[in-house]
Amino acid sequence: MAKIDHGYHNRATSHPLYASISSNMLTSELFLPDHLRLGPDNWLEFKLAIETIFRMKGLPLTHFKYTTCPTALCTDQTAHERWAADDELCKAVILLNVRSEHMHFAAMEHEQWAAADLWAMLMRRDMEIRGDVWDKWMWLGRVYSGLLGVACVVLYLMVQQLWWVYTDLSRTRAYPPPTKLGP
Repeated sequence: MAKIDHGYHNRATSHPLYASISSNMLTSELFLPDHLRLGPDNWLEFKLAIETIFRMKGLPLTHFKYTTCPTALCTDQTAHERWAADDELCKAVILLNVRSEHMHFAAMEHEQWAAADLWAMLMRRDMEIRGDVWDKWMWLGRVYSGLLGVACVVLYLMVQQLWWVYTDLSRTRAYPPPTKLGP
């Protein structure tokens, strides 16, 4: 029986994309609870949860860093094939746990990516979000600093005006001489 080649290959590993992944992992084990799925504000929790799934299933964390099998791990063709299958499983775990409102993967050609490419893209997205949040806080801080400066100037001018009014009143007002009480 001839092997069917659909023409889609992972550029990083040069293995077919739709090769069957033989794993003892249940499909339900691929999904994180909803509060751990990646959204705009929970990167660290998501990262820890994905790394935990990888460790529990014996998937090397090197899939986060390398697009191809490191030389030390891949000594023969079987090791390369296992790496490619594990990389596809890693991609599946990552992709299935990103909220659709956070990232729209349908518009991207992610099938050609290795798990490391996908992970790097998610890390960049998190840095962009954190940068945007930091920029907003900096802008808000500048606005509040400006408002505080204006409030201080207004307060100073009010105190100065009150002082002048008080001194004018005290000059124009005739006070009776103090009376001595007692013998």
